Amino acid sequence: MPTRNVNLTDHYDQFVETSISDGRFANASEVMRAGLALLERQDAEDKARLEWLRGAVQEGLDALEGGDFKSYASVDALEADIRALGREVSQEIASARARG
Repeated sequence: MPTRNVNLTDHYDQFVETSISDGRFANASEVMRAGLALLERQDAEDKARLEWLRGAVQEGLDALEGGDFKSYASVDALEADIRALGREVSQEIASARARG
């Protein structure tokens, strides 16, 4: 296995030592590998989230270009429509729960 030298702040050095003394890890290398695995997973999740957002933005732009949007005469009209949508979704959720 390759060896790397790392410099830790006092805080992280204490965290590594505590993680070992608590029995969670056998040595500092295990602590570092666990931390890197978490970072790797977070990076993958971030990339997936960004990919999803890009798709959602493209879907919205395509809808706009296709004329699939609604205009409102006022903020009050928009708020009323949002409230109506909220009631509709709440009713659908209640119906789904009632069905089991």
